[in-house]
Amino acid sequence: MEKKYWYGNGKFQKDYDDIWERLIPGSGPALTHAGEVFRAMGRLYYRWFNDGDRIQQEMDRWSLAGSATKAFKYLYQFEDPFSEFSTQDFMIELLEASSDKEYEIALEKALDAIVEWTAKQPVRSNPDDFLDEKYSNAYTFDEISEEECDW
Repeated sequence: MEKKYWYGNGKFQKDYDDIWERLIPGSGPALTHAGEVFRAMGRLYYRWFNDGDRIQQEMDRWSLAGSATKAFKYLYQFEDPFSEFSTQDFMIELLEASSDKEYEIALEKALDAIVEWTAKQPVRSNPDDFLDEKYSNAYTFDEISEEECDW
């Protein structure tokens, strides 16, 4: 079996499980800033493995849950001022994935990096909720109309 967090055997699974238990409440934003980054990535990951929803350059507003789109926008612009850790390059890899397999590889790579970074972060209160979209420099999708959808 492939190593994936979805299967419970990801590269940093022990840290992943610990972060989830300590920082992610049943609802609402994470308890720490790093936890919110982890939570946003978890939303993208879940939408792919549970629902088959994929972030793409051109997206119609009906093909992906709004929360996943907001998570992507949040992660696209995120940079930690203390460690200079940024998630933008990982989000670009998701956009540029040319196949489902490449997309899964990019998701695992991004989640590996975010888990590894989150596990090392000190406890800092969380000023963010990625669902609020109160951030600047967020990614803008090329939205297609309902008539252009192929569903």
